[in-house]
Parts: sequence; C-alpha cells; structure tokens
Amino acid sequence: PLESSSSSSSSSSSSCRSNVHATVGRDGVLVVAPDPLVPFSRSAFVQRQRFDLDANASLLLVDWFGAGRVNNGERWDFDLLSSRCDLFHSDDNVPFLIESLSMDNRRQGQADSVQTSSMDPFCFAVSSDATFDAFASVILHGPAMEEVSGRFEELSRSLASEHTRIRDVGRHHLDETAAGQLMQHDLHLGGRVLLGFSQVRPYGRADDDDDDNDNESDGSTYVARIAGTSNEDMYRILHSCLRPLKDDFGIEFYKDRIHGSTSHKPIVITGANADKASARTGIESQNETPRSSHLPATDKSSPLDGHASWCALMLADSGLPTGSFAHSAGIESATQLGLFGNPSNVDQERVDRYINAAARSSVQLLVPFVTAGNALARTQHRSSDGIDLDEMFHQWQKLDRFAHAALAANSPGCKASLDQGHGMLRVAIQWLGASSNGTGSKEMGASSIAMELAQRIQVEIDRSSDSTGHIGPVFGFVCGFLGLDEKATCRILGYCTARDMISAAVRLNLVGPMAGVNLLDGAYKAVEEGIESSSVYNNEEEDDVVSAAMEAVATCCPVVEAVHPTHDVLALRLFRT
Repeated sequence: PLESSSSSSSSSSSSCRSNVHATVGRDGVLVVAPDPLVPFSRSAFVQRQRFDLDANASLLLVDWFGAGRVNNGERWDFDLLSSRCDLFHSDDNVPFLIESLSMDNRRQGQADSVQTSSMDPFCFAVSSDATFDAFASVILHGPAMEEVSGRFEELSRSLASEHTRIRDVGRHHLDETAAGQLMQHDLHLGGRVLLGFSQVRPYGRADDDDDDNDNESDGSTYVARIAGTSNEDMYRILHSCLRPLKDDFGIEFYKDRIHGSTSHKPIVITGANADKASARTGIESQNETPRSSHLPATDKSSPLDGHASWCALMLADSGLPTGSFAHSAGIESATQLGLFGNPSNVDQERVDRYINAAARSSVQLLVPFVTAGNALARTQHRSSDGIDLDEMFHQWQKLDRFAHAALAANSPGCKASLDQGHGMLRVAIQWLGASSNGTGSKEMGASSIAMELAQRIQVEIDRSSDSTGHIGPVFGFVCGFLGLDEKATCRILGYCTARDMISAAVRLNLVGPMAGVNLLDGAYKAVEEGIESSSVYNNEEEDDVVSAAMEAVATCCPVVEAVHPTHDVLALRLFRT
C-alpha cells in the first residue's frame, strides 16, 4: 500500500512530472491509495502511470485530485492537469484500459480568434445544487478486488436512487449490512456526490457473453469515477468502499483522514475572493491577466473543393442512417440526476454548460483516433508503391484496440461508439460500393480498395459479435478515402457530435427546437477547443501517426465522465446510452 500527499506548484513555463511503471506478478496484489493531488494556481502537472499485470494479479489504483487551495481563493486555477494510467496484460503490447484526463487552461480563449466556449469549460459547476471540488478515478482489477468493486457499484446505485428510479440489476450483490453502510446518509456526506461505475469489457467480447468468461485467470476490471463537493466526502467514500481490504493489509485505508461524525458543508466563498476562487468554474474576472498559451498556433484553413465538399455535406446530414440519434452522451443521466433543476423549471444555462463541456470532452477524446485513421487512409491512397491492404487492416485493428481501451471505462460511451461505428461502416459499404460499381461519383480514387477494406472490417465486426469497430477509427478511414483532410474530418465529427447532443436535449424537453439553433451555433467554440487540445495531424508516417494519436488520448470534463456511466442503472430511458 502507498500513502502519500502531493501538490503541484510549478510555474506555468514548465511542468511538474511524475512517471510510475509497475509490474504486478502472478497472484500479487498492489494498492495505490494516495491523498489527493492539490494543484496550486498557475501550476502544471503531468502524470503517467503504467501497470503490467500477470495472470491472477490484482490492482487497486486511486487517481484523485482536488480543486486546489480553495480557502486561499484558488479553485481549478491551474494551467495544466494531465493524468493517464495504462493497464497492460503482461503478454500484450497494447493496453486493455486507458484512463486519461487532460485539462488545459492555457487553451482557454487561445484557439486563434475563438473565445472560450463556456465560463465553466470543465463543467465543475453544472449542478444546480453543488460545485464539485474533488474528482477521483478508481481502477479495480483482479480477483482480490471483487468485494471492493461490489461496494462501489452498490454506492453508485444508492446515490442515483436519491434522485431517480433505478433498475434492480447489478453484477455484485452485497449483504444487507454492507449495503446499508453505503447509503448516503450513513456515510454522513456533507454535499452532492456523483459516482459512475463501469465494468471494462475486454476487446472483442460482446456484452452478453456468458458470465463464465468474467472468471478467467486475469480477473475482471472495473472503473469508478467520483465527483464530489469536498475532499472530506471523498475520504469517507474511499474508506467505506475499501474496508474489505482490512483483513489482508491490517489497516483501514483512509480511516485516519476522517475527522468528526459528519463532513462539513462545502465552503462558499463570497466577497473580494469570489471571482478569483471561481476563475476556472464560471465567474472569471474580466480584469484577470490572461494566461500565455505556450502552444503553437495551428492552421485552421481546410479548403474543400468539388466532390470533397459534397462528401462533407453528406456526412454532416442528419439523414445519414448511422444511428447516432439513439444516444444522449449522458444528457439523459444528468437530467434524471437533477443536475439541471426540476423538470418543470430547467436551468437553461446549466444545460448549455453541460452540452458544451460534453461536446468538447467527446471531441478531444475522439480526435486522435479520427486523425490517425484519416492520415493512414490518405497516406496509403497516395503511396507510389501501391496499397498494402493487409497492413491497412492491421493498422485499423491497432487503432480500434486503442479506442476500446480509452472508452472501456465508460460503458454507455463505449456502446455508443460501437453502435455509431457499425452504422457508419454500413453506410460506407453502400457508399463506396456505389462508387466502385460506377453508379456513384467518379471522382473518388481507390474506391475499390476502400470497399475491400470496409468489407474486411465488417467481417471482423461480425466475427466479434459487434464488439469491435469504434466510430473514431472507422470515421477517420472513411473520410480519408473520401478525400477529406484531417481538419475537415474532425470538424464534421465535432458538428455531428454537438448536433446529436442538442437533439437529445430537445427530445428530453430541456430546450426548444429554436433555442437548440443557438446552442448548436455556440457549440462551435467547444468543438474547436476539443480539436485544438488533441492536435496530432502533423506526421503522416504510419507508426508516427498511431503513436502520436495514442499519446494525445484524453477526456477533459470529469463531472461528465462521472455522470454518463449512470445511464446503465436508470429504470426508465428514452435513449440507448
């Protein structure tokens, strides 16, 4: 077990870095349970953790950070906070889980002429009854963590049931005493807590595979994402959920960090320090000195001529049958959890804030896969040595495995990515097939090769029972063969992402159709910020493109990531995810 306390206080011109690489041997157990990272004002912190797991190994990792020195008037006032953890099976060179977050305040308002998309870019103040000042990601793997995982799952259901009806399902079943200890009032929490819990499905395995598969030697993997209003509430939650480890380690994790019978209510800062304390959560002073970006400007020009512009319009058309409107990107979960207020009195500003944050985070996560797929397709298209179809298929498989690893911690988001990837591929086969048969446009090059690749990908998807084929790599490959460059491809995907979210908000009666027009126009800024935060379209050599894409993978809105997995426990749902 590891117990420590960390703070980040480097200047904005450099960053504090932490690198951990650990191997857990057969039947070994590793628990990494630190105190929260506390980012100081204008600090920059980059953390990279890698764990190689042998058969039957167990791991518990807590990656936790707070808002900063809130009592000193600092709340989410850092320049950069980037944390990533990769889990590998010891016999594999591709991770089966990537849990990555990157929040870059240096980019706020720095994307050329684009102003910041929201006064709350990372969505910490989205709730109508709380501002979230702490976030933790808890990764649990292996047989020794099954009981701990059950506690996190039960707590997720308990917290959700305080606000909405939930389904009477769950992988873990606790006894009444253990379940009772996890009720919010029994934990004596001082503020609102959001907890999303997901089981990580191995790549190439369908959700409805037999449960016997979950008992393989490598064990199951789960991720709990927690957003709270205070670090004190986080201590209480972690202490309660980690209690089953007491017999093995002889201690109760975090017990010595709990003081008093109940958590204090979160402090609300008023007066002269209010603007500074909320600089990164929505009330930034107009007179504050802007942060220097330290980031190179990128060329935003993306000319589309002839058939390429026509393809772009077709891809952005809401009538394209990809199935994207079946998903809400967590908006339905947020609605039922009451983050936007009462159904009869919806807070439109918070809806806008959530949509902007979710669009930015989703785009930032998907852009590396989209750009890598696009660049690979376009590079092969231009190759003078001919197109190596086997190599292209191998590269797609590699990208798709990485995409699954990055999405697996959010079960509904992973399902949505697969659904939309399958829908896009079906459209592509019809589209590319028409071109190669002479019934479509004659302007598209290499259409027969593209068609053959799409068919091979479809065969792989069918073989895996629809558990491969994520939207990012598929969309990138298709757009590359259609002649669209990386920037245009990213903007089309960003537009479709924002459009689908706003469509969900309209159908949930959060906004009207006319108000949705304004929301969609404003979402452009969030999409551009997401694209700029994941700029990897510089090198078109295959290995470099894939490597650069994998380094850039990250979400940026922790609250959204904690809300979305809750969709799986909702009793009544309009959307699939």
